[in-house]
Amino acid sequence: PKRRLGSQSSELEEAIKVLGVFRCYLRSGLDTEILGYWKLFTSEAKEIAGVYQKALQHLEADAKEGMSTEDQLKTYGVCLDGLEAMSDLLSQLAKYLASTGQNLACIKMLERLVVVQGQLAPDSPQLAAATHRIASQCWRIAYFEQGLPYVQQCLLLQEKLNGRDSLEVSEANCLLALTLFGLNRLEEAEKAMYASLKVRESVMGKEHPSVAEALLHMGKILLRLGRVDEARDYQLRANKLMGARTRKNIRTLKDADMPAHASEGGDQGKD
Repeated sequence: PKRRLGSQSSELEEAIKVLGVFRCYLRSGLDTEILGYWKLFTSEAKEIAGVYQKALQHLEADAKEGMSTEDQLKTYGVCLDGLEAMSDLLSQLAKYLASTGQNLACIKMLERLVVVQGQLAPDSPQLAAATHRIASQCWRIAYFEQGLPYVQQCLLLQEKLNGRDSLEVSEANCLLALTLFGLNRLEEAEKAMYASLKVRESVMGKEHPSVAEALLHMGKILLRLGRVDEARDYQLRANKLMGARTRKNIRTLKDADMPAHASEGGDQGKD
């Protein structure tokens, strides 16, 4: 680990040098690798994110004024017409913004990513993933209205790509239910979460942790609806499942910690 850290530190020094250069926009300022180095090492996390966002604004302004694709590449390292490079950049920047708590800026980047992915590959897994990311980000900060169209788009894409009985659709239904729950659209939330639960039970088995998660969510929705007895049943099922898995994990850990010769002792005594 120390050796790896040392090599990354030397790379960071180079990244810092380039950062000083691309603040003046004399070299590429939109380098996803540099972004990664700063995420790991700098205490000025928000500053670097601001530099990237400003560089994107300059790129868009120059493109509107007629800057050629070649000059865009020379100045910024990417061009607006290079959809794959722009997709990678927006994806990495959104991840960085989320990890540094810049949620609204992250959502703006993800909105742009959805547009780029739609141009690059409509009806693709990449577009489905992008819509899921922005819907999840909106849900985390209670921007339910803003996230709803994206999770609905994600669900339609996953149904088309993987079929209604797929885990991908189950995940989309779960996120849809949580978003609807946040909007207090409880009957719709119940329907979506129930659909997610049934797929998880069918595909993963009734003892899978994701089933317990869906059971807990169902309990919360039903409790909000005032159906206390049903909510309690779901909660008890979830508690029982989580308790069984905890006991199983403890047994597994104990077996793993047991010396190899311990199980052999009985056989040796019989010889």
